[in-house]
Amino acid sequence: MRISTSMLNGNAVSAILQDQSNLSNTQQQLSSGLSINSPSDNPVGAAQLLALDNINSQDAQYATNGQSANTNLTLEQTALASSTTTLQSIRDLVLQANSGTNTPSDLQAIATQIQSLEQQLMSTANTKNDAGQYLFSGYMQSTQPFGRGSSGSVSYAGDSGTSTIALDSGTSVQTTDPGSSIYMNIPAGNGTFTTAASSSNTGSGVIDTGSVTDAASWQPGQYTIEFTDASDYEVLNSSGNPVTDSSGNPVTGTYNGTSGEVSFNGIQVGISGAPAAGDTFTVSSAGTQSIFTTLDNVVSTLNSAGSGSAAMAQLATSLGGTVQQIDQGLNQVSTVATSVGTRINLISSVGSTLTADTTAVTTQISNLSNVDYVSATSQYSQEYIALQAAEQSYAQLGQLSLFKYLD
Repeated sequence: MRISTSMLNGNAVSAILQDQSNLSNTQQQLSSGLSINSPSDNPVGAAQLLALDNINSQDAQYATNGQSANTNLTLEQTALASSTTTLQSIRDLVLQANSGTNTPSDLQAIATQIQSLEQQLMSTANTKNDAGQYLFSGYMQSTQPFGRGSSGSVSYAGDSGTSTIALDSGTSVQTTDPGSSIYMNIPAGNGTFTTAASSSNTGSGVIDTGSVTDAASWQPGQYTIEFTDASDYEVLNSSGNPVTDSSGNPVTGTYNGTSGEVSFNGIQVGISGAPAAGDTFTVSSAGTQSIFTTLDNVVSTLNSAGSGSAAMAQLATSLGGTVQQIDQGLNQVSTVATSVGTRINLISSVGSTLTADTTAVTTQISNLSNVDYVSATSQYSQEYIALQAAEQSYAQLGQLSLFKYLD
């Protein structure tokens, strides 16, 4: 193989260019603080960095999701706590009205207070978040959920939708609760049946809200407890026929003039006071009712309450049922509030794990991409010296000629 002068020059120039490239790369690492500034610096490392950056981006989005969900649920939690406080205040007023010592004007004053608190409750149920969206409208977040129609009753304009958001790759959280599940579909009475006194009663008998003693024996329907005289009663079904017990005997009884329990079809109701002959009390299957309907009804009852023993007995029966209905509403609000608290705790737990994962990934990225300044500085000095030596050698090589020795 013939080694020519041009070959020697070419090899020398290539070596110098390579040294310059190495020196430039090291200088860029020192300047940027990164050991990988382009994929060609470390193809395997660059691919790993790309994967880690994607994980960090996803984790950042999950963290943003968690913050948004926490803000919304915390606002909902506050609204539910306010609703609980308002309902408890109303309950106290109903108990005050049921003391039996109030005059009609006292009852009307209590009704005014309840009406004001109901407006406060509706305002809470129409709470908006920071984005101007209604908390309790389901998917219809731009629609006010609660309002009074032309009939004067409160209706729900939202839907039953619930929004969810991802907290990590395998965990999502519900961020909203529809108002229909909080304020509207509340079980009436004790959840199984309701009780009422006839408005035509002339005695002072009062029926309580009752209880279920044997759920399997309960037969939904409407029943009437009718006093045939001041001390004797019978129980009739919706067709006016006597209700029979397990032995086929009509359900009848004698009232002791003070208090007593009437039992049939797996339920039991208490009657107190002094019913008159012909007085009736009804027991009906429970449906659902909005809390606003309950409050509208009690306001109407208090405003129209009369005086006299019969009127006060009917009021006591009505208010006893109202207290139970409010308790059902409080229980429903409490159930949702507990769920919201659980979801907030989930967000916190997932967020802590996410923070730890992000820290670990960031450490991996740092270990993989950050330059070792001590090593890089030493390498830079070596490469600089090598480049200078190569340049000086090439300069001396260019001066070599046979003619220098032919004198």
